Amino acid sequence: MEARLEIKLLEPNPLFTRWLERWLHEAERRNRKSQHKLRQALEALRNYPLPLYSGRECAVLRGFGSTLCQLIDDELRQYQVLASKGTLPMAATVTQYQEQVQQVVKVVQKKQQKQQQQLLKQPKKLTKKALQELAAAEERERIVQMCAGSYRIVLLVDTQETSGKNKRILDQTRSYLQTLNVEHEVRRLTVGDFLWIARDAAGNELVLPYIVERKRMDDLASSIRDGRFHEQKHRLAQCGLPHIIYLIEDYGDNEQLGLPLDSLLQALTNARIQSANIQVVRSDNHYRSMCYLRGVSSALEQLYVHAAKSLHSVDKTQLEAQSQHSSRSSSSHVGLLKFRALYEDSARNAQLTVREVFVQQLLQLHSLSIDRALAIVERYATPRQLLDAYGKCQSEAEARLLLAGLCCGPLQRPLGEKVSQCIHQFYMSDF
Repeated sequence: MEARLEIKLLEPNPLFTRWLERWLHEAERRNRKSQHKLRQALEALRNYPLPLYSGRECAVLRGFGSTLCQLIDDELRQYQVLASKGTLPMAATVTQYQEQVQQVVKVVQKKQQKQQQQLLKQPKKLTKKALQELAAAEERERIVQMCAGSYRIVLLVDTQETSGKNKRILDQTRSYLQTLNVEHEVRRLTVGDFLWIARDAAGNELVLPYIVERKRMDDLASSIRDGRFHEQKHRLAQCGLPHIIYLIEDYGDNEQLGLPLDSLLQALTNARIQSANIQVVRSDNHYRSMCYLRGVSSALEQLYVHAAKSLHSVDKTQLEAQSQHSSRSSSSHVGLLKFRALYEDSARNAQLTVREVFVQQLLQLHSLSIDRALAIVERYATPRQLLDAYGKCQSEAEARLLLAGLCCGPLQRPLGEKVSQCIHQFYMSDF
């Protein structure tokens, strides 16, 4: 059992603190305007828990401008000269910090040894959280079988789709679906806005291989501007469902969207070309979108219920292998994901790998599409590997163009010098 402690020195930066106190006292005595900035910087320095070794490092704190950082560096040089002559103790702060940390480590090690000895003597009791995790793991391992005729198909609607911004319109989506006699249920989805499940009498739920992301034209424009479009597209591609549908609604006359209409249509075309399992469907308004969902529900009823297909649960790897063999689609036995597995794997707060976090980080940069981000991660799986590659370059100019020739997307186009320089600047700049 690991113990996590917060190590906080009483005074990590005594030298810098003393200098700032002296300058603040002088500024207050002469009633200078700089006293406000100095007071703010001194407070930030006192609250900072780690030692700083130069004025440049102080720039991360509030109140430390370029002038104040330069003053600290000048004062530090004079202090080092005096210390080298034996007049002052050199690196006293660093030594003090190391000694205190070593003392804390020894205390923690002794405490951990005592706790481990006590745990060995006492029988282990599972906590409520551990029991829940164990039950969830067993549930995911359990195989679900649904015989033909023992299940019904239900459309699941994300909770955000039923809470309109306009208070006068109460659950418009749900109202339309009820009018169209579509069996549906509202619950929170971690990916997509609509999907279909097969549910049996025992309450088991398997997800049919279709998922819908609904966007109005103005929402599509804003999601492209802030990077959500690429992130959502990546999460949809990673969820495991082979058929992804973008349901795009017109927004009036599609004017004043924030981006040119041609740019939005091009983004949708690129998404469809770059991924064979993405389908784009256009509708005139919200009601027409719900009519489309009713049509898909009816088609799935014909495909699964009326065709008397038996269903069983599979994991994501098995589902991907199944989707690659089109001959299996006509089989009377179909493997599907469990809803709980899809929900947990697609959750935003699920445990992501370093590679997945790296992709999401790259997507926040301007001009970085999902294909470009994936091409970078294929070559350098983690930020650490990319930084090491930059460090091996002979010059900064070579480092700036390190990624320029990297081929991306179906057409294998090079990343380009501009984007390569942008990525280098982001990861190599001091903040």
